[in-house]
Amino acid sequence: MDASSLTVARRRLLPPLEAALQDYLSRGAAGAPEYIPRAADAGAADVNRVAAPAAAHYGMMRYHLGWLDEHLAPAEAPTGKRLRPLLCLLAAEACGAATVQAMPAAVALELLHNFSLIHDDIEDNDAVRHHRPTVWSLWGQAQGINVGDGMHVLAYLALLPLAEQGVSPSTVLRLVGQLAETSLCITEGQHLDLSFERRDDVSPAEYLDMIARKSASLLSCSTVAGALIAGSDVTRTGALAQYGHQLGLGFQIRDDILGIWGRSETTGKPAGDLYRKKKTLPTLYALSRAEAEDAAALRALFAADSPGEDDVARALRALDRSGARRYCEHMIGRYSVTAREQLDHLLPSPARDALTALTVQLETREV
Repeated sequence: MDASSLTVARRRLLPPLEAALQDYLSRGAAGAPEYIPRAADAGAADVNRVAAPAAAHYGMMRYHLGWLDEHLAPAEAPTGKRLRPLLCLLAAEACGAATVQAMPAAVALELLHNFSLIHDDIEDNDAVRHHRPTVWSLWGQAQGINVGDGMHVLAYLALLPLAEQGVSPSTVLRLVGQLAETSLCITEGQHLDLSFERRDDVSPAEYLDMIARKSASLLSCSTVAGALIAGSDVTRTGALAQYGHQLGLGFQIRDDILGIWGRSETTGKPAGDLYRKKKTLPTLYALSRAEAEDAAALRALFAADSPGEDDVARALRALDRSGARRYCEHMIGRYSVTAREQLDHLLPSPARDALTALTVQLETREV
């Protein structure tokens, strides 16, 4: 599939998406003082004085999204891939809806995704994201939790303007329910991920179930949202749900490969996930297949307080002998083929072409 279809789609859809996100968060910041009650004896100066911290609440969100610096001044920082809203907009277009109809849902999906990232950074004790300090590392864990909570609520409020775009009230209600179920599913996945840190018997099957909840569920929700907004029938909606699910599984396993054999964004050195003792599909597959010596090397890595270069080198050799990378590449290929097959249920269109090209790009990406 010609990758140019995806390039054209990104150039066309991502700028208005970014503008919609910025507008939504800016309106939240501007409206903050309205929610501060005036005491009977408080003057205007007092209200303005306490309004600034409320506005900073939204400023922290905008910092995380890449628009402000640590002083809450305008900045241009990495914003992430915006993959989930892009999937929503392309799915809506592929099913016959206009981009403007789906934009509120695209905003909601990106906010929900970023709420989960803000909380994940706290739970994983990650101080850096996209080469910048994380929200909690700048303003503390309590503020980080609160900023994530606020973004979570804003995600649901962002869906309400769908009614102004001609989406029926019943569909809006269904989308709210879908977003809530997905949010709960993400927390289930995070619960499993955190519990795996204390276990040495996690199987590859358990890991795949975890990433299906934590990662793939939101990609599936994104494509389903686009289909529902377009008023698609059960067949197309189901196909797009399965497309997002399969794409999400492959996307996460590619991340797992890059976390070991690529370059870590946080450490700037290879095998970053091994230094951080992350249990991902390659290591869990190797543990399930390795001979005694290699299994011992992997368990020693996870048991170490701070793995050194020798620990990581032994673990890498164990992974190589087990064929873990080859297995993971095979899994990605299988998920990608299944995802592309689902798109056969859609009519030919530039949006469908872009979804196909996106699948190929995510399957083979190196960053």
